[in-house]
Amino acid sequence: MRSMSVSIRRTAAALLAVTLLAGAGPSADAAGRGAPKPGARAEREAAPFARVYLALRGCTSCSHCRTSIRQMVRSSAQGAQTKVSDDRVEVRYMTARSVPLRDVIRSLAGNRLHDMSVVDVLFEATGTLGIGKDGVGRFVIADTGQSFPISVQGVPLPTSGASVRVVALVQGWRDKGNLSLVAREVKASA
Repeated sequence: MRSMSVSIRRTAAALLAVTLLAGAGPSADAAGRGAPKPGARAEREAAPFARVYLALRGCTSCSHCRTSIRQMVRSSAQGAQTKVSDDRVEVRYMTARSVPLRDVIRSLAGNRLHDMSVVDVLFEATGTLGIGKDGVGRFVIADTGQSFPISVQGVPLPTSGASVRVVALVQGWRDKGNLSLVAREVKASA
């Protein structure tokens, strides 16, 4: 009987912990405090000039791996801010500059850390969309002139020639070919 009582208490404690971790407890709105909307902090922050997200798989939880990841990215990011989380690295370029996209990706893709690999890479920046001399779509980054081939198929586009903020999947980094972008989101920039 005693073991059943202990088992029930443990189960109840586990359920309470899961509920609290999942955020299913009383909301701040229900308590009358008015919680900020998700993403409100991100809206208040000024968008960086450019941002690179590297999605990771494997060991990113131990301090040794996190420190190594941070050092590898910083060495190739040329002064950008880096943030390492459980499943990704964010590299932020706060001011206008050429973005060493291939170098940043290679710094992690070619790593020798145990059980860690780059899964995908997203790139975000402001610039203009156009057609290159070869007839291929190009994304030209504002203030630098740096450009990448881009596919915008199936993505709604703002007015032609307008400055846009692009979030795109980076392709070509696994093989040693040229990098290209596949637009995921295109918004008119302010």
